[in-house]
Amino acid sequence: MRLHLDYIPTLPGFELNHNKKIVLLGSCFSENISEKLKNYRFSILNNPNGILFNPLSIHQCLETLISENPFDEKNLVYRDGNFFSYQHHSSIHSEDKHDLLKKINHQNKSGTEFLKKTDCLIITFGSAFLFHHHELNAPVANCHKQPDKLFEKKLLTVEQITEKYCVLLSQLKKMNPLLRVVFTVSPVKYFRDGVIENNLSKSTLLLSVHQLVSQFPHCYYFPAFELVNDDLRDYRFYKEDLAHPNEQAIEYVWEKFSISFFSESTRSLNKQILALNQALNHRKLIINSEEALKLNDFILRQKEIIRKINPEIDFNH
Repeated sequence: MRLHLDYIPTLPGFELNHNKKIVLLGSCFSENISEKLKNYRFSILNNPNGILFNPLSIHQCLETLISENPFDEKNLVYRDGNFFSYQHHSSIHSEDKHDLLKKINHQNKSGTEFLKKTDCLIITFGSAFLFHHHELNAPVANCHKQPDKLFEKKLLTVEQITEKYCVLLSQLKKMNPLLRVVFTVSPVKYFRDGVIENNLSKSTLLLSVHQLVSQFPHCYYFPAFELVNDDLRDYRFYKEDLAHPNEQAIEYVWEKFSISFFSESTRSLNKQILALNQALNHRKLIINSEEALKLNDFILRQKEIIRKINPEIDFNH
């Protein structure tokens, strides 16, 4: 009995390995993949603005990194004793306005330098819905619990997204000629917008991405959305909210991602790193016990094996 398609994505024609730099931007599903890459000791930069859902907020983030302009404090908002940014997720905040500006500008500066040397940029679109701030006349990444009257909810069109990204992709190519861009659409369901509205939103994102990929040879599509919604296609692969893929689904997508972007040697190295991670995460043992000494010996030998395969692997993150 077949319970899912076992869909194999089309190979992109290039590979990622532990010597490549990778930037990930976008929705919470991007967080899942970045966490996997981080655990396997890849060199990554993940969501410097925090989790972003709509294409224009992701666009804003990249535009800021490209321009290298100081962050404008007009985008800050004060709430509950803290300052937040309309261009950032709520996880990025400070009690002091100047401290937050300093933090954001420092993150932008390091993000720009990383992006200039990046081999692959992975962009995950979450929703085509956004909130437009009337006074700023700009989309916001987060409303930060401000009054509804300040915003207007909009559904982006395919034309609005592709027009913005055609310019952006050209700017990125000029900044980093060897950069490859991988687009994905998050399989997370945004039921707060409505079931029909969620499908309209995802359709808009899919059409936009495929137009961009067809126009730019250095752009590719990874079918995370299809792997969960059409391959697995079962609510058993979702969390209790029936909106977010569960760990089993995330692991399945990661396996397909590995097949698509990693060579056999990179996947083999990942197995060695997994064994090391499991040992490092082992429950605390009695110091100097025979079991603890054996575990420490295994960790040292495993690190040495990995160093021989790839001396560039960083064990400090």
